Amino acid sequence: MVNERVTEDLDLTTDPRSIRVARGFLASVTRSLDLPDDTVSVAELALSEIVTNAVVHGEPPIRLHVDATASHLEISVTDAGPARPRSDETRLDATGGRGLAIVAAVAGAWGCDPDPDGPGKRIWFTVSA
Repeated sequence: MVNERVTEDLDLTTDPRSIRVARGFLASVTRSLDLPDDTVSVAELALSEIVTNAVVHGEPPIRLHVDATASHLEISVTDAGPARPRSDETRLDATGGRGLAIVAAVAGAWGCDPDPDGPGKRIWFTVSA
């Protein structure tokens, strides 16, 4: 399975339960690759943040894309909303606004690009095993 590549997509809704659904989907996709638990945990954390952004601030349709090998994960979430996420400094007493800072801290790389298939955007990140 060393050279195996798994590529899967999942459509999500704007229901907050989509965050849990996305994490479970990622766990099932990566299970066959026997990735280290810490790699999957980091990916799940970053995934939770970008799915939360799409659910709270984006517009449907929302799609999760996972491209995984035994040594590398690339995960992206697209939504139809035209607004790009902001990574402003967050006040210490704020209840939100730290999502992209968390992604930047734990991911190998990340970014926001126009969705190549539609009017919205694609938020992506990578994690190496």
